[in-house]
Formats: sequence, C-alpha cells, structure tokens
Amino acid sequence: MRFQDKYGDIAQLLFVKLDDALLKAMVRFWDPTYKCFTFNEVDMVPTIKEYSTLFHYDFRDPLRIYWKQNVNFWGPLANLMGLLVHMVKATLKDKNGSCISWSDIRDSMEKASGDRHLALFAFAVYGLIVFPKALGYMNVELVDFLF
Repeated sequence: MRFQDKYGDIAQLLFVKLDDALLKAMVRFWDPTYKCFTFNEVDMVPTIKEYSTLFHYDFRDPLRIYWKQNVNFWGPLANLMGLLVHMVKATLKDKNGSCISWSDIRDSMEKASGDRHLALFAFAVYGLIVFPKALGYMNVELVDFLF
C-alpha cells in the first residue's frame, strides 16, 4: 500500500495483458530517435486516452504532465543507490545516453531497506517497463522524473 500511496498505480502496468500483434505493429513504426511513431513522413504520438485504450488501462491522473529537464542526476542517483557519486558514474553505460543496468539497481536493492528499497523498486518499475532505454538498462535521468 505504501508503494501505491507514493507512486500511484504504476505497478498495475505489470498486469496489463499484452497484444503481441499490436506490439509488433507498433514497434515497426516506432522511431526511437524522435520518440514517436512515424508513418511515411508523418510523426504521431498517441494521447493519454489512446494509450489507455491500447493498454486496456485506466490512467487515473491524465492531466499530470511530465517533461525532461537537463539536471545533474548523479547526486540523486547516488543517494538513491546508497553509493558515492564517483561509484555511480563508474557504473553508468552509454546506450545513446547515460543508462544504468538493472543488475546494478538489483544489487542496490539487496543492500537497501525501508523507503530506499521501495524507491529503488519504483525506479526499476518505471525504468524497465515504462521508460526502458535498452534491454536491461534504464535512463538515469528518470531519477529527476521520480524524485
């Protein structure tokens, strides 16, 4: 219950039934550079309502808007993982932008407890399911989005 109070019902995305044919069609037209769907020369981004229909999931706060800010994410990420900044910088990989691997987050989760463990879990859910950067990696700028 603490997770839902703090992060909303994002964990419910774990239970969304995936339509393989739909996903294959969507992936075919997804442009990762522009983060949108491209059909011939037309770029399209689904609305919250369209995502809700595609995923068969009712987003409870459709008016909440997120945007990417250029911030220093090393400090918050180091704090989240319980490491020093230089140790976090050493674990980052470049996958078309700074990323951290799921295994590094998992290792930090094993050492964490309480609120930090919960925050790392939320970071992993968002990073691996909602905003994946590469297979097994998540965008570290997601720290700014969550915390």
